[in-house]
Amino acid sequence: MEEIVEIQTKSKSTRLLAVSVGHFMNDFYVAIVPPILFLFATALSLNMTEQAVVAAVITCSGSFAQPIVGYIVDERGKPWLLILSVVWIAVLMSISGLVTNFYLLVFITGLGALASSLYHPLGSALAVSLGNSSRGKSLAIFMTIGGFAASVSPIITIPIVQKYGLAKLAYLMIPGFIVAGMMYMAQIQKTEFQHKTVKKEGEHGKLNFYTLKWLSALVFIATTRIMIARVLISFGVQLLSLKNIDLKSASIVLFLYLLINSVGTLVGGHASDKFGYKKTFIISNFVLSLSLVMLVFDTGISVVIWFVLIAFSSSSANTSNIVITQELIPQNLNLATGLIMGLAGGIGGLGIILYGRIADSQGLIFATTLCLIPAVLASIFTMLLPDRQNNGHS
Repeated sequence: MEEIVEIQTKSKSTRLLAVSVGHFMNDFYVAIVPPILFLFATALSLNMTEQAVVAAVITCSGSFAQPIVGYIVDERGKPWLLILSVVWIAVLMSISGLVTNFYLLVFITGLGALASSLYHPLGSALAVSLGNSSRGKSLAIFMTIGGFAASVSPIITIPIVQKYGLAKLAYLMIPGFIVAGMMYMAQIQKTEFQHKTVKKEGEHGKLNFYTLKWLSALVFIATTRIMIARVLISFGVQLLSLKNIDLKSASIVLFLYLLINSVGTLVGGHASDKFGYKKTFIISNFVLSLSLVMLVFDTGISVVIWFVLIAFSSSSANTSNIVITQELIPQNLNLATGLIMGLAGGIGGLGIILYGRIADSQGLIFATTLCLIPAVLASIFTMLLPDRQNNGHS
């Protein structure tokens, strides 16, 4: 009997790893085109507006469509679609270097990014189901492995296209096929996935006012975290220079930021299982707000501490944010994930445009100070969130 349990545990671990590596490849392909848009601009004579359109279409297709795709997946989704989505995005993003005009580039990359909208909600829900009692840890592994892709993709893609040309992007579909094959061998397609859970008496699972109210709060919290995280990635070096940190040191701090950001997701997932999702959520958002306050008003080398703490706290809340949302609408797990990873991610990403405009007119410090308003509100909302009977140890 113990042997059977051990085999089942190993099988689940293998499938979780396979789904997580598939997540890495998915995010890898989403990040292929944006860093090399300057090369597409030369090859296809694209102006800045057209380049922005390509980037926006990839973002919107890969993020904003997630709640819609998640809802559909809740009704009809099957685990084998994860394997299909890896092949789908691998092919379309890799052949983008072969296109000959702007409109075809927009179509190919937009269609390819839709695979991301499919993979994220279904993959994260499957990761949670493979975790049993360790849902937070399983989801954290899924998100952490996938999170490394954004930093790896430019390192691989840029040297290849600079040396061999855009057409050679086509060869990058090969790793996607290999990973898809690995997922098939791990029997992802045979994993039982329960799309609907039976609600307990008195549980708010329908999209009534109560549910919509807290869903809005959870999306707002996620959007705030993501926006602050992306602001520091995009403008962190410039912000640190205003705090008397030299350029070389600021670059090292930004590297640490990206590294700690991934570590925070893993630690946050483990903490959620051990201490409870709501408690972890509250602490993470409180530390984020406090660190942001210190970053704004402090100066000198100590700001590095607050910078790194923001990276850790913003990512350590990822798992709790998703799981609490899933528990709020247990009949629509993929929709819940799509709202947090997709809708909030897309809005948070677009939020840096507003930040940039304010920074242009009022300065980086003032723009960062304004970020305190949504950060503090998010911290308050986390404390007001209702307790759930299955919410870990809360």
